Amino acid sequence: EVLSCLPRPPEDKTFKLAKYGEESLHTLVLLRHGESEWNRQNRYTGWSDVNLTKEGEIESRTAGRLLYENGIEIDHAYTSVLKRASFSLNMCLNMAKQHWVPVTKSWRLNERHYGALQGYNKDTAWEHLHLDQELVMQMRRSYHVKPPRMEDDHPYWHGNDRRYKSLTEGELEASRGESLKDTADRILPLYKSHVIPTMQAGNKCIIVSHANTIRTLIKHIDQISDEDIKSMTIPTGVPLLYRLDQNFRPVDPEKELEFEYMVEPKGFMWGTSHALGFHGVYLGDLERLQEIQKKRDATNRDWQRIILRNVGKSLGWDMDHESGNDDPTPKVLETRTLWWKIHEKMQTQEYGNMLLLVRMEDELEKLLNTTKQRYITMRQYESMIDRLHLDSEGKLVKPFVALNDRENRDERERLWFESLNSDLEEEALIR
Repeated sequence: EVLSCLPRPPEDKTFKLAKYGEESLHTLVLLRHGESEWNRQNRYTGWSDVNLTKEGEIESRTAGRLLYENGIEIDHAYTSVLKRASFSLNMCLNMAKQHWVPVTKSWRLNERHYGALQGYNKDTAWEHLHLDQELVMQMRRSYHVKPPRMEDDHPYWHGNDRRYKSLTEGELEASRGESLKDTADRILPLYKSHVIPTMQAGNKCIIVSHANTIRTLIKHIDQISDEDIKSMTIPTGVPLLYRLDQNFRPVDPEKELEFEYMVEPKGFMWGTSHALGFHGVYLGDLERLQEIQKKRDATNRDWQRIILRNVGKSLGWDMDHESGNDDPTPKVLETRTLWWKIHEKMQTQEYGNMLLLVRMEDELEKLLNTTKQRYITMRQYESMIDRLHLDSEGKLVKPFVALNDRENRDERERLWFESLNSDLEEEALIR
């Protein structure tokens, strides 16, 4: 199950953290493998064993360069049994001049298994498998929804692969298609039984794995809710640095790291993620991080666009084809009915803060209250979706913030001392 070579025995109790400085905290780096061939082709990969692209190899080596330039030392590495992660780890460690670091490999660090979707294009799988498009999007991001089950005759069934011969019958059955929760149930036992004891013994660790593996670990470390974890995108080939205290809780890089532990801050915080209680720091080149941000923004807008179109479909409009003369699709709908349908959808936590839905609700309110437009055509609604889609470009995510930015540091220092004063005042009142 686990192929391992540990540098310092996990049961070693002699190691103790220092009171301040670099050695006062545990170090954990999380890294998603470089771009794979199926990442580029936009296909569900899961447990399929595909190669890195040339770009993915560059990303993996760049990750190693960033570790080296930032002085991040590694004592032990963990990865999956899939070659895109294993090869990425090798390239990363080589470039970081730490090729000698011992490695543990386990199937438990594999990507989430996408079931019958595996191998299909993410944009068209719902058509090939005759599934609801919004349901497939929910499955990709929700915490509890499973994909369709993979059967033995699927071309990417892994049941006869020698590397999985140690799986029990129950584990093999569970791997036919996993929700994010199922993935967490598989990954966290390894993290708790191997990674944490290895760090307890004083080893700095890196885990090179897959998007949903990294997402699961972030959720566990930062205690992020099932709902909020869906909005987090994990970029390929960008090291994510965590500093953990003696209880393996994440240290806030915005204030605690520099002003309490006296550790030099490195890398970039991501505003959107930090608002969710996320304490990881990205080590990267700003130009690359901004490009990742643009892609994430585009993905979010496309997802919200699909939701708005599905609202129209649910009320009888054929949003996919032009209507003919004898088409039973209604030519117009009551504006109030459309507004209510969107308003009703936004009452759930999942949809309540989606910018395009908020703006569409506002636009329909204006039609009702300002222009007194009682009815709306499908063409007008589609035009409104297109306009809102373009107007919101670059506005669904917040920018990366460099922790070593002077102006930002001064503000963080001010907030830190304010919080100290507040704590002292509260303690005085209690006494």
